[in-house]
Amino acid sequence: MKLGTLTMAQKKATQLSDLDALFGGGSRVYSTEQGRICPVCDQAVDQCLCSNDVVPEGDGIVRLKRETKGRKGKGVTLITGVLLVPSELRALAKKLKTRCGTGGTVKEGVIEIQGDFRDLLKEELEQRGYTVKIAGG
Repeated sequence: MKLGTLTMAQKKATQLSDLDALFGGGSRVYSTEQGRICPVCDQAVDQCLCSNDVVPEGDGIVRLKRETKGRKGKGVTLITGVLLVPSELRALAKKLKTRCGTGGTVKEGVIEIQGDFRDLLKEELEQRGYTVKIAGG
Protein backbone atom coordinates (compact mmCIF):
# COMPACT_ATOMS: atom_id res chain seq x y z
CA MET A 1 0.00 0.00 0.00
CA LYS A 2 1.37 3.40 -0.94
CA LEU A 3 1.59 6.15 1.65
CA GLY A 4 -0.45 8.51 -0.54
CA THR A 5 -3.51 6.26 -0.41
CA LEU A 6 -3.64 5.92 3.39
CA THR A 7 -6.40 7.52 5.41
CA MET A 8 -5.59 10.02 8.17
CA ALA A 9 -6.14 7.38 10.88
CA GLN A 10 -3.78 4.99 9.11
CA LYS A 11 -1.16 7.74 8.77
CA LYS A 12 -1.35 8.50 12.50
CA ALA A 13 -1.08 4.80 13.35
CA THR A 14 1.96 4.53 11.09
CA GLN A 15 3.57 7.53 12.76
CA LEU A 16 2.89 6.10 16.25
CA SER A 17 4.34 2.72 15.32
CA ASP A 18 7.43 4.52 14.00
CA LEU A 19 7.77 6.26 17.37
CA ASP A 20 7.43 2.95 19.21
CA ALA A 21 10.18 1.46 17.07
CA LEU A 22 12.35 4.48 17.72
CA PHE A 23 11.94 4.26 21.52
CA GLY A 24 12.55 0.54 21.94
CA GLY A 25 9.38 -0.90 20.49
CA GLY A 26 7.44 -1.00 23.75
CA SER A 27 5.13 1.40 25.43
CA ARG A 28 6.24 3.36 28.47
CA VAL A 29 4.92 2.07 31.78
CA TYR A 30 4.25 4.52 34.58
CA SER A 31 4.53 3.46 38.18
CA THR A 32 3.75 5.11 41.51
CA GLU A 33 6.21 2.87 43.35
CA GLN A 34 8.90 5.57 43.66
CA GLY A 35 6.50 8.45 44.24
CA ARG A 36 7.15 11.81 42.62
CA ILE A 37 9.82 11.89 39.91
CA CYS A 38 12.13 14.85 39.23
CA PRO A 39 11.49 16.07 35.67
CA VAL A 40 15.16 16.98 35.19
CA CYS A 41 17.07 13.87 36.28
CA ASP A 42 14.24 11.23 36.22
CA GLN A 43 15.04 10.09 39.76
CA ALA A 44 12.75 9.91 42.78
CA VAL A 45 12.45 13.34 44.42
CA ASP A 46 14.12 12.15 47.63
CA GLN A 47 17.05 10.79 45.57
CA CYS A 48 17.15 13.71 43.12
CA LEU A 49 20.65 14.54 41.93
CA CYS A 50 19.94 17.97 40.48
CA SER A 51 18.43 19.57 43.58
CA ASN A 52 21.47 19.00 45.80
CA ASP A 53 22.59 22.39 47.01
CA VAL A 54 26.19 22.87 46.01
CA VAL A 55 28.15 25.96 46.99
CA PRO A 56 29.85 27.45 43.91
CA GLU A 57 33.59 28.03 43.91
CA GLY A 58 35.13 31.49 43.76
CA ASP A 59 37.49 33.95 45.36
CA GLY A 60 34.93 35.31 47.83
CA ILE A 61 34.75 38.78 46.31
CA VAL A 62 31.30 39.96 45.26
CA ARG A 63 31.43 41.98 42.04
CA LEU A 64 28.80 44.51 40.95
CA LYS A 65 28.57 45.30 37.26
CA ARG A 66 26.16 47.33 35.16
CA GLU A 67 25.17 45.78 31.84
CA THR A 68 22.84 46.73 28.99
CA LYS A 69 23.87 44.16 26.39
CA GLY A 70 20.91 42.27 24.92
CA ARG A 71 18.34 44.25 26.91
CA LYS A 72 17.34 46.94 24.38
CA GLY A 73 19.31 49.61 26.24
CA LYS A 74 17.79 48.90 29.63
CA GLY A 75 20.44 48.62 32.32
CA VAL A 76 20.66 45.93 34.96
CA THR A 77 23.06 45.46 37.84
CA LEU A 78 24.73 42.04 37.88
CA ILE A 79 25.91 40.62 41.20
CA THR A 80 28.44 37.81 40.80
CA GLY A 81 30.67 35.91 43.19
CA VAL A 82 28.18 35.37 46.01
CA LEU A 83 29.13 31.98 47.45
CA LEU A 84 25.73 30.70 48.55
CA VAL A 85 23.67 27.63 47.72
CA PRO A 86 20.93 28.35 45.16
CA SER A 87 18.07 28.50 47.69
CA GLU A 88 19.93 31.03 49.88
CA LEU A 89 20.97 32.99 46.77
CA ARG A 90 17.31 33.38 45.77
CA ALA A 91 16.46 34.56 49.29
CA LEU A 92 19.28 37.13 49.19
CA ALA A 93 18.13 38.30 45.76
CA LYS A 94 14.62 38.83 47.10
CA LYS A 95 15.93 40.96 49.97
CA LEU A 96 18.10 43.02 47.62
CA LYS A 97 15.22 43.56 45.18
CA THR A 98 13.04 44.73 48.06
CA ARG A 99 15.79 47.09 49.26
CA CYS A 100 16.11 48.60 45.76
CA GLY A 101 12.36 48.64 45.18
CA THR A 102 12.66 46.98 41.80
CA GLY A 103 12.50 43.63 40.07
CA GLY A 104 15.15 41.13 39.16
CA THR A 105 16.02 37.48 38.89
CA VAL A 106 18.66 34.85 39.59
CA LYS A 107 20.19 33.15 36.54
CA GLU A 108 23.00 30.59 36.77
CA GLY A 109 24.34 31.89 40.08
CA VAL A 110 24.18 35.57 39.04
CA ILE A 111 21.70 37.98 40.62
CA GLU A 112 20.24 40.49 38.16
CA ILE A 113 18.65 43.64 39.59
CA GLN A 114 16.76 45.92 37.19
CA GLY A 115 18.30 49.39 37.07
CA ASP A 116 21.62 50.88 38.20
CA PHE A 117 21.83 50.36 41.97
CA ARG A 118 25.55 49.59 42.32
CA ASP A 119 26.20 52.10 45.13
CA LEU A 120 23.15 51.08 47.16
CA LEU A 121 23.88 47.38 46.67
CA LYS A 122 27.53 47.85 47.64
CA GLU A 123 26.51 49.40 50.97
CA GLU A 124 23.89 46.71 51.61
CA LEU A 125 26.21 43.80 50.82
CA GLU A 126 29.06 45.26 52.89
CA GLN A 127 26.68 45.52 55.85
CA ARG A 128 25.98 41.80 55.38
CA GLY A 129 29.72 41.06 55.63
CA TYR A 130 30.71 40.60 51.97
CA THR A 131 33.81 42.04 50.31
CA VAL A 132 32.41 44.04 47.40
CA LYS A 133 34.03 45.53 44.31
CA ILE A 134 32.39 47.57 41.58
CA ALA A 135 33.55 46.04 38.30
CA GLY A 136 33.40 47.60 34.85
CA GLY A 137 32.88 51.23 33.95
